Amino acid sequence: MQIAAVGVISLALVAGATAVASAVVQPNGSDAALYSYDSNIALVTDPSTVFTWTSDNFGSGSKTNAVGPSTCPTAADDAYIFVATAGNERTKAAWSAYGDSAFAPGTKDVIAATLTPGVALTSGNYGTVKSNGGTYSLGIACTNNNGNTIVGAFYRTASITAGTGSYTMSAVTEGTPPPPPANTDTTGSVALSPQTVGANDGVLSLSVPVGAAAVFAAPTLVNNKSTTTGTLGNVTVADGRSVTRKGWDLNASVTDFVNASDNTNTISKAQLGLIPKVVSSEATGVTVGPVQVAGSATYSSLFASGAAANTVGNTVLNADLTFVAPANKAAGTYVSTLTLTVVSK
Repeated sequence: MQIAAVGVISLALVAGATAVASAVVQPNGSDAALYSYDSNIALVTDPSTVFTWTSDNFGSGSKTNAVGPSTCPTAADDAYIFVATAGNERTKAAWSAYGDSAFAPGTKDVIAATLTPGVALTSGNYGTVKSNGGTYSLGIACTNNNGNTIVGAFYRTASITAGTGSYTMSAVTEGTPPPPPANTDTTGSVALSPQTVGANDGVLSLSVPVGAAAVFAAPTLVNNKSTTTGTLGNVTVADGRSVTRKGWDLNASVTDFVNASDNTNTISKAQLGLIPKVVSSEATGVTVGPVQVAGSATYSSLFASGAAANTVGNTVLNADLTFVAPANKAAGTYVSTLTLTVVSK
């Protein structure tokens, strides 16, 4: 079968040429194996086989298919057949001789590349290569930048006889591509994009037990003044405003004390000492108001405060109480009312 016939077959079988060699880098530096087929479409594997300067020698990327492509990188724009001394395969200016090749239409595949020196080499010092002989690389170069940049190369080592140009080619190294490098990363990223819905803004409220009454101990004389202590009892500020989180103030007001048996006999509310305290809180930023000292207390006064942006949840409060009656007041039970009012900041 002649060169023209092989060319026809290569074009006819482009779509079916799927048996392509694995990209095993060769000992001479070739990017992959380049197999040789003779004019009878027979694979040449014997490295002692002698090709003449003009005998048919076709390059294929497949061991089982004469028209298996040698596929250039996507960056390639052109392809050449070249002869170069070892180490100069990827420098066009250093090639000894070369000639144009081509891609199959719509691909980066070189199919049935003509490696015959007397046919393929049309530029450079191909006559000197033939007359002087020596060891060369013979194969396909993939290029861009008007042929000046080599982006891929598939070639065999050829030993050329001086004068006749007859040559032999080194054997192809078989094998499988090396496995990809093991992943040694120790970190990785995962994109997260959960959706959310807006929270409902609750209300601010104050809870005081129904019928609440402070408990006082039995009075004693301190500096000859009737003195008794007690506790207010727990009250709860509930702030459910999870969206606005404005904060709050809790204020305490007290009425003057009135004798339960004689409503004309009164004691000033200033005689009630009060020390507010936090029992528990689900919120942060809650502080208590100033201590009111019995005898000089001032009402209305700040009992506690919740800072804005921090006080969502329940806060339980209490207070220690001290009531000191003036020495000139009649003994008995005195009644007053302490009113707590929570307001938003």
